[in-house]
Amino acid sequence: MADIVFADESFISIALSLLGKAGVHVGSEIDIDILKKQVEEDNFEKCYDAALHFLEYRARSEEELKQHLLKKRKFDRVSVNRTVVKLKDLKLVDDVAFAELWLQDRLLYRPKSRMMIRRELIQKGVDNETASRITEDVDDSESAYNTGLKKARLLHNLEYPEFYRRLAAYLGRRGYGGEVVHEAVKRAWQSISGNLTEK
Repeated sequence: MADIVFADESFISIALSLLGKAGVHVGSEIDIDILKKQVEEDNFEKCYDAALHFLEYRARSEEELKQHLLKKRKFDRVSVNRTVVKLKDLKLVDDVAFAELWLQDRLLYRPKSRMMIRRELIQKGVDNETASRITEDVDDSESAYNTGLKKARLLHNLEYPEFYRRLAAYLGRRGYGGEVVHEAVKRAWQSISGNLTEK
């Protein structure tokens, strides 16, 4: 770091590498506009690199990325906005694609109800219209049944009342509604027991 001292004896500290990029040497006059531009470019480059690193782990919504860069990494808003625009141009940030990936992941690995997935997307910063459109074809009945069937195999030794209680609670925590849960538990019981009627 180097200190730049002004005529009024105020000063700023700045990285030596930035001084070199701005063409500043010991004893030379400084063009403040050039120096300011160089600082802005350096901040943008650092912000952009941080954004790419954040995106390495998984896709992010635009709002998630902005909040990470502004609040956690403490970059200035101008650098963050420039970074987001560049990443959107490169299709590395796309809320529709993010929402579709989130939905696929939920349905395959951690199933939840349509309402709960939609709520998660909104919490991630996806707008209400996009979240609703992406989740509109989710079939809660089939999703609840398939999710319940996996869990039901672990509960197959239980009597029906206890089986029902535990599986209904499991599905309820995933956001499925009462009637959907009731039918899913009944179907799962029939599948694992071979019975066509409840006990």
